[in-house]
Formats: sequence, C-alpha cells, structure tokens
Amino acid sequence: MSGRLNLVKLRLLGDGVDLMTPRSQNRNSENSTMSREAARSCHDSAIVSLSRCDDQGLSCHRNRLNRLDNNPWTPVVSAPASPTSPHWTNLVVRGLFYATVLAGAGCGLGQSGPQEYSEAEKKAQFDKLLAAYPAEPTDTPEQTRKKEAEVEEKLPRVEAMLVEVKTDSARVDEVVELSMNLVALAPKHRAANIAYCKAQLASFFAKEADDHYQALVAINSAVREVERFLEIFNDVSESERQLFQEVYFNQARREGYYPQGGDSPEIFKNAIESLMKLGFHDAERLKAEPKFAYFFTDKKFAPVLETAIARIEGSAADDKPK
Repeated sequence: MSGRLNLVKLRLLGDGVDLMTPRSQNRNSENSTMSREAARSCHDSAIVSLSRCDDQGLSCHRNRLNRLDNNPWTPVVSAPASPTSPHWTNLVVRGLFYATVLAGAGCGLGQSGPQEYSEAEKKAQFDKLLAAYPAEPTDTPEQTRKKEAEVEEKLPRVEAMLVEVKTDSARVDEVVELSMNLVALAPKHRAANIAYCKAQLASFFAKEADDHYQALVAINSAVREVERFLEIFNDVSESERQLFQEVYFNQARREGYYPQGGDSPEIFKNAIESLMKLGFHDAERLKAEPKFAYFFTDKKFAPVLETAIARIEGSAADDKPK
C-alpha cells in the first residue's frame, strides 16, 4: 500500500508528525487507475505514524474501521490535483487540527512527555497550516451541472454491472470503484448514492465466505452510505427502504462470524434497531437466519432478537381484523 502513498512531514505544536496521503490519481471516473484499497481510503481521514494499534488480527481491523466509520465521510472530487496543494492532503491536514488541540491540552505527541503551549502558539500553528493547505473552492453551478451530466451518462453502465454481478462476482470490485467515482463526482446525486450502496452490498455477498475483512469493509461502507443518504434526503421510496433493510440485516448477519468480538453486541443491537426503524416486519426471517442461531443462546444478543420478534408479531396481531 505504501507505493500508493505520499509522505508529508508536518510540525504540530512543536512535535513531528509523518502524514501519509494517497498519491495523486487519474480522477477521471471512466479510466481511473485508483485501486479499490486506495479508493476506499476516502473513508480514511489519515494514516498518521503517531502510534500503532495494539490489538492483533481482526480485532485491530474492527477497531480501525469503527474509528473510520464514526467520522464524516468526505468524497473525493473529480478534479485535477495541484502538486503543491493536493486535495487529499488538504482534507487530511485539516482533519488533524483536533489532534493538535489535544496536544495543546497536555497530550503531547512527542516522546519527551506532555508539553504546554499558549493559545497564541496554537493559533499561530493553525494559521500556518490553514495557509499551507487552503480549502478547495466550491464548484460553480456550471461545474456541478457538468459533473451531474457525467454521472447520468455513466449510471446505466453501473446498473448493468450490478445485474451482472448477481450471477458473476468477478467484476464486483470494478463496479464498487466505478459507483464510488460517481458519488465522488456528485455526492448528493440520489441514483449514484443508491448504486454505490448496492455495489458495496454486492461486494459483501461476494466476499463474506472467503475474505471476512473485505466483507467487513464492504458492509460498513454500505451502512455509512445509507446513513449519508438519510442525512441528505428526507423521503425514502419503498425500493430504497428494502435496500437499506438488506444492508442492516446483513450487517447484523456479519456479526455472526465473530460473535465473541468485544464490540459485536453493540454493533448487532444497533443494526437490528436500524432495521426495525426502517419498517422491517419479517419475524420468520429473523428466526430462520443461520447466522442468528448462536445469538438466540447468548444473553448478550438474545434480548435484542426476542424484542424485535415480539414487536413484529405484536404489530401483526394488532393489524388482524377483529
């Protein structure tokens, strides 16, 4: 992965930070050379060599992904990157400002222990970084129209590929990348958001049996896209609701592979609650899902399922004619 990253050395309140950001790529969404891993780094605000994860194996991946998914996702925009002020570096450096606040409060980043800095010193550092990495200007209406037109032109290809991967998953990475590029071009384009969500769900299905880590990345990405969609749009169609239900149902299923994980109960509970909020009403599917069999025997999980089933069955009983 290091071959795809640039190393940027910064000074934050007197402490050295090595910041790694993705190298400039061809941002044309049709011919992008961005790998799946590099493209997915749009969920990854920064890779900073301040400390390493002490957990091992999957738990390390889980902890890292949870941190990433708790941060707002800022899509890559399809625009030429300036060699002196690359878009990715701007986003990443700005994301580090909160870290400098912690440093100024006494959580020093260096090896010599906590250090104190005056407000004037902190403000000077902020101003210096802001000047070095200015925010990119907002697209003009004409630029927005051009990007949306490009998305509309390429969406049929994505939709055709989504149908294809249902029977042949060989191109699932390609459809994930292409759909993500369309969302990057037009972050609030409804059909592009839905296509990207479908692509990540398809990636989960393709990877869950043989590549549990990539399956986790895919389902977490799909969940985050659902969250973004619900933040942007006030209305949800029936087909969109069913898609989002599938995403949350499979996020809950995903925990069936590693039910002993420390964060599994919370993830499972949140997934089932989100599923129910979207109007899920298939109690028999909850009862019959093989990955849920263990959960019915574990006191950390069973109440969540039992409560959901009781709600569904109680609602169905209330709806019956009297």
